[in-house]
Amino acid sequence: MQQKRLFNILSFCSNIFLVIAITWAVAFYFYHEDGSGNMLAHGPTCFRFFTIDSNILTAISALIYLYFNIQAFRGKLIEIPLWVRLFRFISIVAAMVTFFVVLLILVPMGAITKGLSPFYFYDRNCIILHLFAPLVAAITLCVFEKDDKIENKVLTYFSLSSVVVYGLVYFICVVIAKVWPDFYGLTFDGKLYLSPFGALAILCVCWGVIELLYYLQGLCIRKLPERIYGKGQ
Repeated sequence: MQQKRLFNILSFCSNIFLVIAITWAVAFYFYHEDGSGNMLAHGPTCFRFFTIDSNILTAISALIYLYFNIQAFRGKLIEIPLWVRLFRFISIVAAMVTFFVVLLILVPMGAITKGLSPFYFYDRNCIILHLFAPLVAAITLCVFEKDDKIENKVLTYFSLSSVVVYGLVYFICVVIAKVWPDFYGLTFDGKLYLSPFGALAILCVCWGVIELLYYLQGLCIRKLPERIYGKGQ
């Protein structure tokens, strides 16, 4: 019971942080005209970035989970519906894709091709969107909310949908409609034959994130066996 209460408190605090921090980080683009880091946008144009969209999904899932945190404080151990847990997993996978793509792809490419400092991608509000929010969300999912693990692993692969859907929208807006600049550089300055390799690399990152989070949840369940909300599915 002590672990149960502690993890619920930590989950509650994490979810409050995610909602407030992400809301502030997104609102930043509505009162700073120059944007920040690699996301130079103002107003609604910020929503064309995968980073923004994935973090908003994470904040929404955190807001939903706060309801269950509060019910647990009241002594009501309500089983969290599968669709809520699946949405939670999908949103955090998307946020972690942002984390790893920035860390493993954008930072090295920026340093090699443009001589950019790694801190360029973590400037001002970007440190929330690219670093703190994804990591806090992942720790919360794997440790504090470990008992909400989706037992049917096949369902977790729906998390690939965020990358696939965004990739299609990006391709249409950048290559076909030409209404967006290629801010992620996935057209390789007109060398479209390289684009499938870039897309495949990001899909592999997404797949790896799914496997990592699922494994870490299972590891925490084995190491910290006491349950929080009741039996998962």
